[in-house]
Amino acid sequence: MRVSSGRVLVTGASRGIGRAVVAHLVECGARIAAVGRDEEALMQVARISSRQVTAVVGDLAREHERELLVGHAAEALGGLDGVVHCAGLVKYEPVGTMTPQALEMMWRVNQLAPTLLSQEAARIMVQQGHGGSIVTVSSTLAERPAPSTVGYAGTKAALEATTRGLAKELAARSIRVNAVAPGVVDTDMVRQPRVAPGTQVPVGAERDRMVAEQLEALAYLHPLGRLGNAAEVAELIVQVLDAEWMTGSVVTLDGGLSL
Repeated sequence: MRVSSGRVLVTGASRGIGRAVVAHLVECGARIAAVGRDEEALMQVARISSRQVTAVVGDLAREHERELLVGHAAEALGGLDGVVHCAGLVKYEPVGTMTPQALEMMWRVNQLAPTLLSQEAARIMVQQGHGGSIVTVSSTLAERPAPSTVGYAGTKAALEATTRGLAKELAARSIRVNAVAPGVVDTDMVRQPRVAPGTQVPVGAERDRMVAEQLEALAYLHPLGRLGNAAEVAELIVQVLDAEWMTGSVVTLDGGLSL
C-alpha cells in the first residue's frame, strides 16, 4: 500500500498516539476509519478532516463489538489497505496485588484484539488481491519490564511475538506486519497518578504535584532527557506502515531508554 492513497483503520484513535496517527495520515492524504470507545472524543478527531476521517465507535474489550469493527471500517472506506493498532490498556499492579480481572482486561485489549482484528483485516486484504500493511504498537517494557508492569509487559511481549508470526504467515499474500515499540510517551495514560492499591488518588494541586514528579522521574530514565511525544511516534508509525520492504520488524523509538 501507499499511505497517500491508502484506506487505514486506526484503533485507540480518540486520544494519544492513535489521535496523532490519524492527524498524520490526514496530512499524507489517506482515508481513515478512526476507532475508539469515547464517542464525543472520536467526533472531535473526525473533525480533523470530515472528508478523510470516519468515526467508528466500538469497545475492543467486548467480543460482539470487536467482531464487527473491521467490517464496518472496510465498508465505510470502500476497502482496507492498512491497520494501525494503537489501542492499549495499562494497570500498574505489583505482583502481590495483581488481580485476574486486570490481567484479563489488559490481555483482551493489548493482545487478543490486535490479533483478531488483524485476522479479519488480512482476510479482507487477501480478497482485494493487492496486499496491505499492519502496524502494532508495543512498548520497550516488552523486553525490559519495570516494577508493577508485569501484566502489561507480558501482553506487549506476546503482541511482538504475534506480530512476527503474522508477518511470516502473511508475507506470501503481500501483507506486511511490523511493530513500533516506544519508550515513555507523554499521553493521558502516563499522566495518571500512580498510587498504592487501596490508596485514595489525590485531587487538585496535590494531584498536579504528584504527576509532575512522576513525569520528571520518567524523563530522567531516558538518556536524551525527556519523554517522547505522540506526534513523533505517529510519524514513525506512518513511515513503517508505508515501508514496502519491511516486515516482521520491531522498531524502537525510546530516547535511549533501552540502552
